[in-house]
Amino acid sequence: MGRRHLAMIHSHTDYDTLLKIIKRSYRVDVNRMRLYRDMIGRVYFSQGVEDRYVLKIYRPFHTDNALNSIRVLDYLGDNDYPAVSIIPTIAGEPSITIETPEGHCTGILYDYVLGTEPVLETEIAKIGLQVGRLHDLMTRYPHRLPERGKPFYIDRYISALKAKEYPPGRIEELEAYGKDLWKRMERLPRGFCHGDLHSGNMLKTESGEYVLFDFDVVSRAYPVIDVATLSDCTDFNDLNSVDYDRTMRRFTEFYGGYSRVSTISDDEIDTIVDFIAIRHYEIISTIVSCQGLQGLSKGFMDEQYEWLLQWKDACVKKRG
Repeated sequence: MGRRHLAMIHSHTDYDTLLKIIKRSYRVDVNRMRLYRDMIGRVYFSQGVEDRYVLKIYRPFHTDNALNSIRVLDYLGDNDYPAVSIIPTIAGEPSITIETPEGHCTGILYDYVLGTEPVLETEIAKIGLQVGRLHDLMTRYPHRLPERGKPFYIDRYISALKAKEYPPGRIEELEAYGKDLWKRMERLPRGFCHGDLHSGNMLKTESGEYVLFDFDVVSRAYPVIDVATLSDCTDFNDLNSVDYDRTMRRFTEFYGGYSRVSTISDDEIDTIVDFIAIRHYEIISTIVSCQGLQGLSKGFMDEQYEWLLQWKDACVKKRG
């Protein structure tokens, strides 16, 4: 894309240099900046006298994720789908390259979306309709998407547990459970997957549309992953005995909207609860890939081990 390499920032809070980079690269007037979130990429809110923007700086090993998200957002924008807009540089490029102590990082400046995080309990059917539109539209996406399968969703977590020297017996249990979960997933039809489609990655605007963002892990995987993520009523750290039933009730409401545009098979519906377990493997390993193994305490690993086995038991009982 012919991106220009710009001045080095010396730390993730080197706001003065970041502001200079933005002013030099874009036709925007900004004078304030703050770090909002640090995960797959570092997300900054930047503001001027009138306008606000969001700058995302991707880690060096997530450059491909950044470029994939650009292509998807371009396609959605061309088809009038409500997703966050990218601000082009003065040279008309969708991204810049910023030198950091970690290496060359891709930076993307987005429009700031004015809206509120939706309340899933009351808006899930409307969200389902819009997600159905997304999945239907992406069946005609003209570019190749990265493939994500068991190595991404399951195996990274098992590798992290081994690196932390977690008890081998427990690792074997979780590895076997992961294999069983994935056997049920891999028989499903593959297709576009946003990959992180929770309510925190969308904002409801005054017009009633849900503007989607964070397309960092888009892939060709299983569309039901997005359905399961939005249907999930479980607490990540504390499993409740009613969570299975609450999840399936939310799915029913979601599907009331989704099915007006797209459909999913009985086999896909049956794997919704499987992906809720898989999501634990995936989220934890993604955090580790960004922040290192030091954040993976034995107490947390024990908590997740118990959660996953309890969920497994709940699914066995409910399925009969």
